[in-house]
Amino acid sequence: YYDKVDLDITNKEWAKNLSFTECNLWFFPYCDNKHYIMICVNIKAERFEVLDSLRHKDFEEYYKPMAERVVQYAINYMKTQFADKTVKWERFTWFYLEKVTQPDDKSCGMYIIRWMRHWEGKYNSALTKDWKRIDLINEERECLMLDIILDEDNLERDRIMKESTKYCNMKNKRKI
Repeated sequence: YYDKVDLDITNKEWAKNLSFTECNLWFFPYCDNKHYIMICVNIKAERFEVLDSLRHKDFEEYYKPMAERVVQYAINYMKTQFADKTVKWERFTWFYLEKVTQPDDKSCGMYIIRWMRHWEGKYNSALTKDWKRIDLINEERECLMLDIILDEDNLERDRIMKESTKYCNMKNKRKI
């Protein structure tokens, strides 16, 4: 599957004005067979960090080839961005997150979003605090959904609000 994925962003219109020379962490979420993992290129720590909330036993065989491919594309692109900087890619090591595991088989995407918000190349309380509890994960899921729906830049916001009001009114009439 991953041989067909176009990961080369060097010619993409949206990537032309990006400046990554000041970035220390680059995040690359990857989904395979409905499971998300995160590959983080940590420039400062000289590591390729794999964040997997299920900690697959078969990572070496199954996920690592894709992770290596994502990293290679990232390196190729970063070489154009860091042309005048000295980044010793050969010194980079692989790091695997060990302490965080999800309590179900459906929350990996929420873990990816949380990692992108809070990962600093090390464990911190925002990553481990009560995230074994499904109710807190679902609460985060609901907040994210509302953030997206209610965002002023959401072109569908007014339509969704109108439809949800109609739905609630219809539901309340049935109860009477």
